[in-house]
Amino acid sequence: MDDGLDGARALLPGTPLESLNTLGGSDRSTVQRVSAGSRNPIGSRNPIGSGNPIGSRNPAGSRTLIVKTYTGSGDGWVRESAALSVMPPDAPAPRLVAAGDTPPIVVMSDAGTGGNVADALLGDDPDAARHALVSWATAIAALHATTAGTRDEFRAALAARAGALPVPESAVPDDLDSAAREIAKHCADLGVNVPAGALDELRELAGRLGDDGPAAITPADACPDNNVWAGDGLVLVDFEGAQWRHVAWDVAYLAVPWPTCWCSWRVPDGVARTAIDAYRAAHPSPYLDGPDFDRDLAAATVGWSFVSAAGFLPRALADDPPSADPATPTPTRRAMILHRLAVARDIPDLPALAELAGRLREALADEWGEAPLAYAPAFARATHRELRPRADEVQRS
Repeated sequence: MDDGLDGARALLPGTPLESLNTLGGSDRSTVQRVSAGSRNPIGSRNPIGSGNPIGSRNPAGSRTLIVKTYTGSGDGWVRESAALSVMPPDAPAPRLVAAGDTPPIVVMSDAGTGGNVADALLGDDPDAARHALVSWATAIAALHATTAGTRDEFRAALAARAGALPVPESAVPDDLDSAAREIAKHCADLGVNVPAGALDELRELAGRLGDDGPAAITPADACPDNNVWAGDGLVLVDFEGAQWRHVAWDVAYLAVPWPTCWCSWRVPDGVARTAIDAYRAAHPSPYLDGPDFDRDLAAATVGWSFVSAAGFLPRALADDPPSADPATPTPTRRAMILHRLAVARDIPDLPALAELAGRLREALADEWGEAPLAYAPAFARATHRELRPRADEVQRS
């Protein structure tokens, strides 16, 4: 029987591999947890893979690893294998054990079977959810701090794997341009007059928050379910979209919130501020403690609001079905779009985009009716007192 591990076995000759379970994946990849027998050492270098095997031990005494096989035609293997190949040992990310491009496979350390931030948001304990967001911000800060000096290595690693495939180190310019074109199309269809210069403001965020500023490696899709509790903190997983990107784009995930994610529930403002302060405390610098970061964070929040709205609009305008799985409820697309446009409307730093957000939101609310974005289940019934920031959660440096 084909268990999908022949490619991994070729990368780790002499190491018996046995599939333990499949960990989901997507239409772009399949992910398996495997038992790796200990007859021979694992972790020898190969032409495009490096690292030491770090995996949890299972009861039989063998090591567990994660095998990710890429099934799509995109650049996920290039980006993930490149990012993990240059990841510093103290970064909160998996360690690369081996990688091969025919077929495209990455073998990496296993972060374990702990829960994730999404589990906390979908739970019923506001303190646990708040702690999870603080831990997420701390992990993002650690990733930024440890990878801030790796741009040249990451760029070289991308080039070594990309071949003839164009793989820019940042997708931000393309994402903003695509969002601007999508928003322009829908505004025309809805009869919304786009303020002069608004879409230019959106595209210009690629320069204002460019990769030559305070930047680092990012997973790009740092959603609440793309992490694993391991020990006292979180390990960030899923680097298929890894980029070199201005740090504000990641931190703004807390303010939008979660612009690229299925569990984009609303987060109380005080909790988001506590998590942002935790990021600053874990990655202290004059820039992060000054007003420039606040302005950049506001700009990234506006940018994500439009990029996210542009991505969800086609389906939201057609229909807006409820979650197919009652065990994992999600907000409706319409609620997410209206909330994000309200967030962008209320940020004055980019006035033309604020005006556009207000106009587009008004047209969509007329079309759909108001659809408030609910708080994440863990926060839905919490009182103001329960959500008050705690002094022991954030110690500013």
